[in-house]
Amino acid sequence: MSSTRRDLLKMTAGVAAGTLFTPAPWRLITDSAILSENWPGIFFSSHGAPTEKFTNCALCTAGCAVKARCVNDRPISLAGVVKSPICALGLAGLHMPFHTARIAHGDAENAAAAVRAAQGKVAVLDLRPGRTASWTYRRAMAALPGGIYLAPQRILNAVNLAAVKTLVSFGAPVLDGWGTPSKVLAAREHFSLIQVEKDQSHTGLLADRWIPVQPGNEPVVAQQIARDLPADGSSLFLSSAELPSVLKMNVTLGNLGHTVIARNETPVPAAWSKQAAAVHAIQNVADRSIGALLIDEASADVAVPWDVIAPKLTNSAVVITFASTQAGYGRYAQFVLPAAVYPEVTTDIPTAIDSVVATFRLATPLMAAPSGVVDAAEFVASLAKLDTKDALQERAASIHATGRGSLLSYSDQKSRPIKDVKADQFWTALNAGACWSDSESPLKAPRWEATIATPAICEAVRPKPPLFTKLYEESGLKGIAS
Repeated sequence: MSSTRRDLLKMTAGVAAGTLFTPAPWRLITDSAILSENWPGIFFSSHGAPTEKFTNCALCTAGCAVKARCVNDRPISLAGVVKSPICALGLAGLHMPFHTARIAHGDAENAAAAVRAAQGKVAVLDLRPGRTASWTYRRAMAALPGGIYLAPQRILNAVNLAAVKTLVSFGAPVLDGWGTPSKVLAAREHFSLIQVEKDQSHTGLLADRWIPVQPGNEPVVAQQIARDLPADGSSLFLSSAELPSVLKMNVTLGNLGHTVIARNETPVPAAWSKQAAAVHAIQNVADRSIGALLIDEASADVAVPWDVIAPKLTNSAVVITFASTQAGYGRYAQFVLPAAVYPEVTTDIPTAIDSVVATFRLATPLMAAPSGVVDAAEFVASLAKLDTKDALQERAASIHATGRGSLLSYSDQKSRPIKDVKADQFWTALNAGACWSDSESPLKAPRWEATIATPAICEAVRPKPPLFTKLYEESGLKGIAS
C-alpha cells in the first residue's frame, strides 16, 4: 500500500472517530426523533379540564364498553370500565383515524351513476351483518329489481361459555379477541382449553394443551379428541375457518342447546321485516349474474376470498367498496369510497358470539369524521330512494316498545328494567354508552342441519391500528390484528 493511500485512510479514520465525539451525530438522531413525533397525523390536544365520555368499541362485535378521557371534548386515551377490560386493539383504537394510508377522497356521484347503469343484478355484501345498517341494505335490495343481499353464513352464532368445561379450539384466537374479553377471562377459570393449530399462537401458549396439526388433518384430530370427551353438552368445538367437519363434533357430543345455542334476535320495527330481502350466501348466487357489487368493509368482521366473489360477477361488473384504506377489496374495485372509522362512527354493534341474550349498543363518535367520508348505508338507501335518517332511533324505539330486558349504564354502573325507563331516556342513555340486554330465556338448540348445509367460506379479520403495528407483530398478538 502506498504511503499516500495509507495516510488518506488514517485521516479518514481519524475524522470518523473524531465525529463520534462531536455533537453532530447525536444531535442529528435527537432532531430526527423529535421531528418524527410531530408529523401531521399526530393529534396534540390543547390545555383544558379533563372530562369523560362513554361509548362502545366498534372494532369487533364484542362491543366492549369504553371510557374515553377527553380534553376540550377531544379524546386523549381510552380504557375499559369497571369489571370490563378491553383488549390491546381497543386501547389503541384511538389511532385509527390517523392511519397514514387512509383514503381522503372518493367519487360517490359517479359511483352511484355506475350502479344505475350496470347490466345485471345489484348486490350488497355485508361483512358485519346484524346491524341497523344491515337492515337498510336488505330493505334497499328488496326495493331494487333483482337486488340481492349477501352476508357470510356463520355456523356458530351464539355460545354459552358458562356451560363449557372443555373448549377445543382449532385456530380460533380464544384468548386474543375471539369473544368479549371480560366474559372469556371470567369463564377461563372453569374450562380446560385445548388449542389445535399448525403454529403455536399466543392462545396456544396459554392453553392447557397445545396440539400441532397440519392443515387438512383437523377432522381426524377432532374425532380423536371427541372420543375422550363426555357427551353431556359440556364441551365446545371452535374453528377459526368454521370447518363443518370440526364443528359437527358439537352435534356428536350433545352440545346443541347447552354450549351451542340459538338466541333471540335484537328486535326491529315490524315494517322492516316485511320490507327486507332474504339473506343469501354468495356461493349460492349464479355465476356471472351480478352487474354491480357494493361491499361494506369499513367495519368488517370477516372477509370472503376474492376468488369466491369473482365468478359471480359479469365481465363488465362495477365493484364499489366502502373502506378507510385502499387495501382489501379496493384492489379489485372501480370505486373506493372513504368511510368513517372508529371512533368517528355512529352505528350499532351486533350481539357478541358469547352472549346468550340479544343486546343493543351504540358506538357514538368521540371525534368528528373528516369531510368527504361516505356513509355506506345512506349511499345504498339513496339508490332505492329509502329514507333512513332516523333508522337507529327507530330500532331503539321498537326495542323499548317490547318492554323486555334491562338497560345498563356504564357511567354509574346501574342496571334498570326497560319498563322503568321512558323512551326518550332510553335513547339518551344509549347515546351515552349504555347497553340494552334482552330478558333471559331457556336456552334453545340451533337448527344445525340448515346451517351446516352452507359451510362458511370466510376468514376472520381485525383492523390494525397504525401505531404499535411493529409491537403487535413481534409480541405474538398479530393473530388478533390480522
